[in-house]
Parts: sequence; C-alpha cells; structure tokens
Amino acid sequence: MQGEYAALGRELINGARIAVDEINKDGGIKGEKISLIEVDDQCDDVLAISTAQMMSVSSRQDKMDLVVGPFCQNALNKVAQLYSQAKILQILPMPVSSYELADKPNSLFLLTGNSDQLSLSFFTYYLQYFDFQKMALIYNGADKDVIGMAEALQEEFFKAGKHLDFKSFNFIRYKKDYDKLAQEVMDYKAKVVMILGHKKDVAKTLKELRKKDKNLPVFVNQYQVQNYLFDEYEKYVNNTYFLSLPNFVNNPDFTETLVRLRLHGINPKGLTVYSYISIQLWADMVKRANSYAFNSLINKNKQFQLNMPWGNISYLNGYPQTSVNYSIYLYKDKEYTQVY
Repeated sequence: MQGEYAALGRELINGARIAVDEINKDGGIKGEKISLIEVDDQCDDVLAISTAQMMSVSSRQDKMDLVVGPFCQNALNKVAQLYSQAKILQILPMPVSSYELADKPNSLFLLTGNSDQLSLSFFTYYLQYFDFQKMALIYNGADKDVIGMAEALQEEFFKAGKHLDFKSFNFIRYKKDYDKLAQEVMDYKAKVVMILGHKKDVAKTLKELRKKDKNLPVFVNQYQVQNYLFDEYEKYVNNTYFLSLPNFVNNPDFTETLVRLRLHGINPKGLTVYSYISIQLWADMVKRANSYAFNSLINKNKQFQLNMPWGNISYLNGYPQTSVNYSIYLYKDKEYTQVY
C-alpha cells in the first residue's frame, strides 16, 4: 500500500482478508469460495475513478460482486455511480460525510453511517465538560468531508443557543500562516479548540497553539493525523484529544471475533474490525437473498436489522438508522485515556 493513508488501508485489508479466509474455511457462501482482490488507489481521486471504471467493464466471468471502500472519499459520488451502473454492490466501512453523497445509489451500503457524527459526539462531550466556554473550530474549507463535520458542529451550537460561544477559522484564509491563525484563536479567548484538516496543517497549528498555551484542550480526528503528530511534533501532543471510531476491545458481544482477530496477529484496535464486518454483512445479505445476483441482493435487503458491536441497527435502503458514535481519547503524560 502506498500514499499517506497506507497504514489505515492496511488495517482495512487485514480485516477483509480474515473475513474471506474464515468464510472460505466454512465452505464459502452458497457453496462458492470467495476470491479477494486488493487494489490500492493511494487515496488519489483519479486512481479511484479509473479503478472503478476498470472493475465496471470487467468480463462477466471476472466481474466483481462486491467492492469494500474506498477509504478516501473525495471522488465518492463518481465512483459510486460507476459501480451502480455496473451493478456491483459497494459497502463503505468508514463513515461518509453528507457532503460526499449528493445522490446515493441503491448499490451503496453505509456500514457505519455519517461522519458528521464526529461533531455530534464532540458536542455531547463539550456540553458535559466545557459548557459555556468559548470554542474555536479550525477547519479546511476545501475538504468536502471536513465541511460536513464543520457545518454539523456549527448547527449543534446554534440549535442549542450557544452560537456566541462558537467561532470558526478557515485554514484557506490564513495561507499557511499558522502563527497568525493560532494568535487569532488566542485573541478570541478560546478555551477549547477542534482542528479538522490535512495532517500537516493540523500538526503545525497545534504546535503554534501549544507555544501560546501548553494546556489548551485541542481535539483532532485520529484518521486525519494518524501517527504524524507523534512522528513530527510529539512534544506538542500532550493534552490533545483524539476522536476515533470505537475499537470494541471491551465489548462482550464482540469477544469471539476479537479472539479470532488476535489469533491472526491482528490488532483489533484499528479499522480492521470494520472491513471484517463489511464482508460479513455482505455474506448475510447474500444468504438473505439466496443469491449473488445484484437485483436480488438489493430487493431482498431494502430493510433489515443486524446486531452490530455498536448496537442493534436497522438499515433502510443502505442507510443505517443510527450512525456509530465516535470515542474520545485524551493523550496526557504519554498515556491514552478513553474519556468518552
């Protein structure tokens, strides 16, 4: 795997491999073994679209029955339409922004729901521990996924009548002058900050904020920054909050699956479980339809309910009626503590 999100891609690939191996060892689905093909689009929009085009024109014998992904979703509208036209089922293991999908085709199933849930999870935590304190949101206004999260967070503050405690700062306006950006946040007298954007922008802004207030509570999206903060700016990471999807390590309903993942040498704390569940979801859909055929899969799975690690979830036309809540971890004194 290549590209800046390669580590997350490997986690997703590992989960898919394990799910396929388990299904094949049990005889496959409807007596047929599954073949797994791994494609690395490197989170490049052009590659993502060309990959979808390539799979869409495959011969009947080589035609894909399922695509899991992509992880990066800037080209998702185009990619999803290509798979839909080719009658290929697509499952997204990661949450997707409402901004990314202008018109969701019926071929696309969202495993975990809407990424705007990150903002809702943060806002719930804010009300518990930072209520009535000024909050600054720093975001990249050129990133569709980020825009969705930013608008969702602003909406929560306005709905709660707390708009006077909220101010947003767009990276684009500051043209990489991170010191000026951080100073304006300080001048606003923000007591809590969330930064959403590219990992380098997030890291450099965090550094400037920490130079001005080393104890300022700062929240970041784990999947945007990955390990970059620790690799390049470790001295500034203390007292930073990381939002990520839950890992289910302590979920008793998921114990059997976690044991199997560990036996394969896989760390269940990452995204592995989400691609694993995506493959299992597809297997359940095929069994429910008693067919691999695209039209049967769609018609027989318009509405169903599954017991997921994050709850008993109803799906309607590919949408989960409840999105996955994000977890929040505080990194302090070289240790992570789950606080939400």
